[in-house]
Amino acid sequence: MTPARERLTKPDIAALAADRGHPISAALAGTIATITGGCPRTVDAALDAAQHSDADSAVTKVVADAVRGHRIEVLRAMSEIDRTVVTLAHFGVGADHDAMVDLVDGISDVDSILDEAVAAGLVSDSFTALPDLDNALIGAIGRRRVLATATRLLEYRCKTDTLDTSTAVMMARAGVRHGELAHFLASSASGAGIDSAALLYGYAVDAGADAIALAPQRAEIAFLLGDLLSAEQFCDSVLEQHESVDDRQLRTTIRVSAAVAAERGMATRSSALYSWLGVERAGSDADIAAAVALTVGDRTVADAMAGASNAPPTASSAATGLLAAGLRESVTAISTAEATAATSTLMRAVSLSAAASRGATPDSAAATAILFALHGGDLARAESTAVRAAATLPPRHPHAARIALLHAWTAMLAGDVTSAQARIDSVQIPLSHSRNQLFLHGLRVGLARRSGDSGSLSKAWDDAQDVVASYSVDLLSFLPVGELWLAAVRVGQPERVSHLLAQADAVIAQLDEPRVWSSALHWYGVQAAILGERPAELVPHARALARSAESNHYAAALAAAGRAWLGVLQGHPDVPEVELAARSLTRFGLSWDGARLASEAALRVADTRSATSLLQVARSLRLPASAPTADVADEPKGSLSAREAEVAELLVLGVTYREAGARLYISAKTVEHHVARIRRRLGAGSRSELLSMLRALGYGADSTDV
Repeated sequence: MTPARERLTKPDIAALAADRGHPISAALAGTIATITGGCPRTVDAALDAAQHSDADSAVTKVVADAVRGHRIEVLRAMSEIDRTVVTLAHFGVGADHDAMVDLVDGISDVDSILDEAVAAGLVSDSFTALPDLDNALIGAIGRRRVLATATRLLEYRCKTDTLDTSTAVMMARAGVRHGELAHFLASSASGAGIDSAALLYGYAVDAGADAIALAPQRAEIAFLLGDLLSAEQFCDSVLEQHESVDDRQLRTTIRVSAAVAAERGMATRSSALYSWLGVERAGSDADIAAAVALTVGDRTVADAMAGASNAPPTASSAATGLLAAGLRESVTAISTAEATAATSTLMRAVSLSAAASRGATPDSAAATAILFALHGGDLARAESTAVRAAATLPPRHPHAARIALLHAWTAMLAGDVTSAQARIDSVQIPLSHSRNQLFLHGLRVGLARRSGDSGSLSKAWDDAQDVVASYSVDLLSFLPVGELWLAAVRVGQPERVSHLLAQADAVIAQLDEPRVWSSALHWYGVQAAILGERPAELVPHARALARSAESNHYAAALAAAGRAWLGVLQGHPDVPEVELAARSLTRFGLSWDGARLASEAALRVADTRSATSLLQVARSLRLPASAPTADVADEPKGSLSAREAEVAELLVLGVTYREAGARLYISAKTVEHHVARIRRRLGAGSRSELLSMLRALGYGADSTDV
């Protein structure tokens, strides 16, 4: 081989254009360098053409056309053998002299032909294709002859087992349709990464593969990339011809379609798809069908599918079997021991499903296990499971976002609102992914409610209306439904969630009150009654929690808190009961709920000492005590800082922010910041509640100076 020839770089081309008296932009110089490969002859043709246009937007096409025209002229001047060599070099044979000799009859000197092709700017120094050469070849010898040469090369590569993916893709893009090419591309796709697989399956169809036969695989890849619309379209194309599709393909199609429906917030459709498929055809996916049916409360289908799987004993099939079994155990658990057994089964499913991230399923074992842990107050398990699951999922997998949102939910329940906010800020949820949108909006209203920011709560509530209107509730969506319920009551629009609550009640009834799962929703019912100041509506939820108290310690803590709240709303709070209930909630991570119970009770007791004690409990639960310091002992009443105490005193006396700032020699804005910090410390939900708390702590009682 001869040494590589001189190639002009982007700066060289720009300088050459300037020397000719027609300077060009750096962008155009880069374009010319790319399409010509820096070949001096082709660069000359490009620069000649560039002189005929005034703007880069126009000159780019002029240059590309000129380069293509130049190459066509060069190719037409070549012999047929030389053109065949260039065509084969375009398809990657340039460096393979043995193949070139086998494929080109009458060839004598491969090196000299390739050297001339390099000098003419038809191939690169490494004898590979340059951009747009295929169009020049078609212009010079016609598409039919280009495809004939490519097909002959394909058959040679298949015969000698030397076909590679890049060459196969180039052939498919050129328009080659051949059974062996289609088979090779489809086989390559099955073992490729997700992004590559999507492209390779498409090229396989372009090369002549049966579009319906590959549609289930393409649907699964599209789902894993988060493209629900394409996944749905591929599935529908199969379902429309289901009578001519074998059971294996149909199972994959139904599984992906059910996964898409679940992501769209339509779990009932997921279950309906498996009901249509039936037990006989469900086969190895029967456990998935059973789990889906349980989440929507369809015990008939769940019972029919239970144990019907004929899948080989792989880790993946064992994981789905354990998921279905664990979900069933979680629904029927009526004691702590049974709830613990359900947790064990679900966690084994999580362990076995770690390598199943390439499959599209309606939900993951990890998400189900995390949700069950959250419903049982086991925040530590939810946290560790979320961390483990996040490490196994590709970034664009819809389940990756689901795990991230559940991780944020865990942080919110634990009182770590900063981490919760940071986690949801880092997640991008497409609007079509309604299930993730529901949890996202549930988190936003939940965080806004806990911050006491009514403006943020109203905005978060308004933003959630689309998903609220369209969602189909299932067993695994009780937590966001509960948060949205409280937001609706808080903004005075409870009717907006009535359909969601009706659906949740229906699922609970169909599953005969799954105690662990329903306890969280009943706790939200207790809080909704509190917010709406409707004690009578609290009673049925408190009773349901009392019945569930035996199922686990978390439900027992919620039941005790429900009783304490009932006493508070009825105007005769039992101070020891309130304090015990508040601290019990905190042991399960519900420190915000416990603090709110204690602070609200403080406003309802007549005894100042009891009110002060409860407010101290509220503060200690909301802000866990740190190591004591010398300054702490000197803090004024209510454990406010010295400056905050001064602000609190003036606030209770009705002094404006501006007047308070003047008295304390600080700005009105700084006073406002102090008030916000005091409100957070005491857990006050409103200005009136804050003033009541401060009065109960004794602020303003000894002063007459207004």
